Amino acid sequence: MTSGAPIRLKKALGQGFRRVPAQAAQHLWTCPEAEFAAAAQPRDTWWDAGPDAYFGQAYRAIAERFPGQDAATTEQDRTRREVDRICAVAREHFGALTPRILDIPCGYGRHAEELARRGFDVVGMELQEGYLRAAKAGGAALYAAADMRRLPVATGAFDLLVNMWNSLGYFLDERDEVATLEEFRRVLRPGGLALVHGDLDRRAALEGRWVQHMKVPLGDDVLFLVRQVFVAERGGLVCLSWVAFPGEEPLQSPAFFLRVWDDAAWERHARSAGFAAVRIERMRADAPGAPAAGREESVVLLTA
Repeated sequence: MTSGAPIRLKKALGQGFRRVPAQAAQHLWTCPEAEFAAAAQPRDTWWDAGPDAYFGQAYRAIAERFPGQDAATTEQDRTRREVDRICAVAREHFGALTPRILDIPCGYGRHAEELARRGFDVVGMELQEGYLRAAKAGGAALYAAADMRRLPVATGAFDLLVNMWNSLGYFLDERDEVATLEEFRRVLRPGGLALVHGDLDRRAALEGRWVQHMKVPLGDDVLFLVRQVFVAERGGLVCLSWVAFPGEEPLQSPAFFLRVWDDAAWERHARSAGFAAVRIERMRADAPGAPAAGREESVVLLTA
């Protein structure tokens, strides 16, 4: 970080995160899984918009400081690499056709802007007002506010839909996930494609091999810590995160949730939503451009 960056990070964390005693955070970090799951209870709408929302300024401030796989990797580098993969999938599926693309949720527009700069007709949709304002400032793509379950889009309006970085799986009620898939299918033309990307090792979570604890340096001796515990009854991971500044009590996030589907569940729910075919691709940790060791990126390709 540059001079003053810790102060800016701390200010951003003031929206959504709260100061907690170090002893309480340490207990949640080390306590038995059942006790952690009982304490980490996400609100039904933990993902919703608002000044104290999990996906607000605090989340973006942390994401901007997340290290790449090497010190030279910037967010712009990562964006280009991820968009390269989207373009490769588009070429494979659509051939010479240049697909019209919906990026949902688009965050602050980093994929939508890069896709638009490469000549695609792109619409980004997002629930968080702050992210939308930042995305619109880019100016290359079009943007609108939307809930994934109820898209303000005509049936069959897009060829390709992209859903990046574990952005499907936030709802505590699985029926909302299925409703989202149904909307994805509705807005795609016949033969279109939905690309759902994530970096959760779903097989590890479902097989009891999930690494619960993660520590990530954010610079200036600031640490980002996450504990994620798989709870079978919920069908996913219940999670808490902390940011620890040197010599201070840590700041704790609201509890959040990430649903985990195995391949059979993806097949079942996608077919129920009206998709004609499902293909799941995984990137090994030792492949070129792969995630860090111990993590796995996956792309679920749903053909309309």
